[in-house]
Amino acid sequence: MAPTPRKIKLAAGGDTLTIDWSDGHASAYPYRYLREKCPCATCTDKPPDLQSVGSPFPILGVKPLKPESAELVGRYAVQIHWSDKHSSGIYSFGYLRELCPCEKCRSIE
Repeated sequence: MAPTPRKIKLAAGGDTLTIDWSDGHASAYPYRYLREKCPCATCTDKPPDLQSVGSPFPILGVKPLKPESAELVGRYAVQIHWSDKHSSGIYSFGYLRELCPCEKCRSIE
């Protein structure tokens, strides 16, 4: 059986989404990484241009890239509403697990 999230947390004031998985694994996803990996049709056809969004040094009213909210989609995914007003990507739990950027998961590839 594929692992499922036990806990999903957006870091208040931070820059990561964390997931504690049912198999004991923990994943921490930087917001920019998740936004770049958006699975929606628009983003998979043409990756988002994040040059003007999410600068670590906010200038001239450009807000840092971050989730404004997130919600569960059934029992299989999470939908993230980004500060760049994009929200059509639905991140399945399986996809999120595949995206885990930790060293252990990257060494499996």
